[in-house]
Formats: sequence, structure tokens, C-alpha cells
Amino acid sequence: MNTASAVAEIEALRSALDQASDALMAKIEIGLSLAADPSADIHTASGVFSDMLSLCSFQDLAGQRLTRLAALISDAPADTRPDAHLLNGPADTAGLSQGAADALFEAR
Repeated sequence: MNTASAVAEIEALRSALDQASDALMAKIEIGLSLAADPSADIHTASGVFSDMLSLCSFQDLAGQRLTRLAALISDAPADTRPDAHLLNGPADTAGLSQGAADALFEAR
């Protein structure tokens, strides 16, 4: 078992879950304030609730990380499919940050 890799997966999962929870709670607070405001724009409210649904996809990413963690702990053979690198969820250190990805979607 590669202990360092297992610990890294746990820490990455913890961080991803914390970020998703914080972002979801922030959107829920905005949604609740919009729901209480009779003059709130329906398109703005719809966008906030759409963001909430998107944020709920964290369970898929958590599942991917937990699968990798289970494989590390059990010393299971690596996935040898040619597209296996596409099944790794978000980048640990490189790639687009969540904030940058969110900004791309908000620019629509």
C-alpha cells in the first residue's frame, strides 16, 4: 500500500468536500434571501438554484476519489483502460481552479 498516496487522496477529498459544502451553503443563503424577496428577479433566482444543483455533483467526485483510495488501500491493480486518466476527477495541483471554472460559467 502506498500510504502517502492514500493520505493525499484523503486530504484532497476532504478539501473538495469542504469547498463544495461552503459554496453550496453560500448559494442556499442567497436562494433563501431571494425566495423571501417578492420583487426578486426570477431569472436570478433560477440561476442561483441551478448553481446549487451543479454544486451537488460533488458526490460523484467524492465517489471517484474514494474508489481510488480503496484501490490504493487494497493494492488493487491500476485501471489499464486508455481513458483511465479521464476518470480522476479534479486536478490536485494543476489545471483550472474552481474559481476560474465558475467564472467561465458566470460569463455566459
